[in-house]
Amino acid sequence: MEEERKKLEKLYQELNEEDTFIKKWNQALIPKAILLFPPVAFVFTFLKINTDKSILDLLGFVAMSSLLVTGGLFLNYLLSKGK
Repeated sequence: MEEERKKLEKLYQELNEEDTFIKKWNQALIPKAILLFPPVAFVFTFLKINTDKSILDLLGFVAMSSLLVTGGLFLNYLLSKGK
């Protein structure tokens, strides 16, 4: 009898944990939307303003920008490492 009760309590706890995970994921939808809005808006406005550009041009622009930012961070790291 006691073993069955422990099994049921364990099963109940597992079910509650899964429900909590789903609730936490759903509660984080607003911050996720806030984080995704600027890149999506940038892509749409880039393609709307630059009608002669393609997705490949956009990806090249983003890649080059990311490369420049990464290079700046790397240089900052190298310069601050010497202190």
